[in-house]
Amino acid sequence: MPSSHRRLRLALGIWASTVFVVLWAGAIAGAAGGGQPFEDAWRALGGLDGAARLAAWVVFLPIAVALWAANAELPAPILALVAIGLVAWTAAAWGGLVGTLRHA
Repeated sequence: MPSSHRRLRLALGIWASTVFVVLWAGAIAGAAGGGQPFEDAWRALGGLDGAARLAAWVVFLPIAVALWAANAELPAPILALVAIGLVAWTAAAWGGLVGTLRHA
């Protein structure tokens, strides 16, 4: 694999892993804050203009999904599926980064 592809995979792996660190740190902070930080962040995301909102959803998709789930009135089984999906997504991101580092 050319070195430019390795650098790109490494950069994307670092980015994805960082997004998930922020996601889980935010989840802990939000739970400690009684849920208000989730509402504030969701309101801030929703307050963005069209293009900025779309960019934020694309760049921070896992965080946006978590905020949506935290603020939607979802049945417990659906909320559990979202949480399981985020855990699996986190594992995939970290696994990709570890795999890239091993082959670097």
